[in-house]
Amino acid sequence: MSAETDVIDAVLGAEAAARVAVVRRSRPAVVEHTQGVHDSLFAGPGGVGFGPERLALIATHVAALGEAAELAAHYARRAGSAGAEQDSAHDAKLTAALHHATRLTTAPSTSTRAHIDALLAAGLTETDIVTVSQLVGFVNYQVRLLAGLALIGATR
Repeated sequence: MSAETDVIDAVLGAEAAARVAVVRRSRPAVVEHTQGVHDSLFAGPGGVGFGPERLALIATHVAALGEAAELAAHYARRAGSAGAEQDSAHDAKLTAALHHATRLTTAPSTSTRAHIDALLAAGLTETDIVTVSQLVGFVNYQVRLLAGLALIGATR
């Protein structure tokens, strides 16, 4: 796991994280690999190439679509001032990636080759497309994980 605080624990908050600690720690590989995927997406070559700030903005958007306000706030903080300065209206890659993220989150079965071609036309590389798609899947996983842990924590 990275030096960064475990994202799931951080988003849950200290009290809720303590209530589900036994459950989370009973599967240490899941905890480790969940954080590892997060770290790899942002610090790996694909994330660095596309831009961690852009990825954080996309993650914020996906978390908001999943109605995970605390997770969206986490990613918005990660985007920070660089994210606030990023104007999707003037960033064709970000605009295209946000549309892609919305489609993958809300209507994945509607995705076509034409959508991939549009991403390429907007300037995304194949690596960018894979990285963004993996991020979308991962953030949706985090949304579901947090919802499940919140339910478990409510009974403890």
